[in-house]
Amino acid sequence: MKVFVNGYGFLGKLLARELMDHRVSGVKLVGVARSSGYVHRDEGLSPDDLKGDLSDSEVFTKGSALSLIREGAFDVLVELTPTNLPSAEPGLSNIRAALSNGIDVVTANKAPIALRYRELTDLASSAGKLLLFDSTVGGGIPLITLRRLCMRGDDLLSIRGILNGTTNYILSRMQFEGLTFELALREAQNLGIAERDPSLDVNGYDTALKLLILANSLMGLDRGLEDVRVAGITRVTQEAVAAARESNMSVKLIGSVDGEGKLLVAPRLVKANDPLCVHGTLNAVTFRFRIARDLTLIGHGAGEPTVSSLLNDLHQVVEFRLRGATSA
Repeated sequence: MKVFVNGYGFLGKLLARELMDHRVSGVKLVGVARSSGYVHRDEGLSPDDLKGDLSDSEVFTKGSALSLIREGAFDVLVELTPTNLPSAEPGLSNIRAALSNGIDVVTANKAPIALRYRELTDLASSAGKLLLFDSTVGGGIPLITLRRLCMRGDDLLSIRGILNGTTNYILSRMQFEGLTFELALREAQNLGIAERDPSLDVNGYDTALKLLILANSLMGLDRGLEDVRVAGITRVTQEAVAAARESNMSVKLIGSVDGEGKLLVAPRLVKANDPLCVHGTLNAVTFRFRIARDLTLIGHGAGEPTVSSLLNDLHQVVEFRLRGATSA
């Protein structure tokens, strides 16, 4: 099975290395792309093709990889381009083109799935292709896979959780070190935890996108970003955080979907003994089921652990296609 990785940043480089180490049986990495161009070999890439800068490769081609996608030059697209609002591009066009041209899609790009969930899943269904996106939410925490594969017989009533590691780190530093929001943000940026432009995180929209994905894919809702009430953490003061700590509580940015389908992202007080009261860059999500009741998953929500979810989704594609080939 030929795999093409579109988006050769931090995640793309880690995933390419794992695929070249044959972490997914039956998969051959045939190409990688970044914004300026791509490297593609139909017979499969060698480690030499990915040494140094991509543009140094003898098979480097300038321009977008969209032409390759439209040609159906591979079997699986791993879409890892940056999340952009409000357009969701270029990821949205890449996913549309892949599904329309007989290519399965695995993605960690939140915006296309959050903003065009119904359209893209309908397109995948009509094309008979897979669209897998467990890595869009929770990093290495298998939130979507858990619900779809392990909890199918139960009713999911509500979701509540910390879905952004950057804001959780900032609030944790404010709580335990007495830093102001501005100082904690600057520290997070210096450590590479926060982006140079942190607005998507600190204004709550990264959490809102992830909440939309969970609500629509796991609870069967049909919501858009306009349906989410969003408040970030920029107005959270060190005094408010200190007062919460005195009451044995923490201020956390919580995304929630209640039983009536209302979506909210806002700073909330969380009791110290609540399973959601995790610190640093950790994520934590509580699913409330009708029978199983509360189930909380905790883990690293960004960075290298996300590769674990990408690999798992690729395994699912391989297994699904092998079953199809066997039944045929």
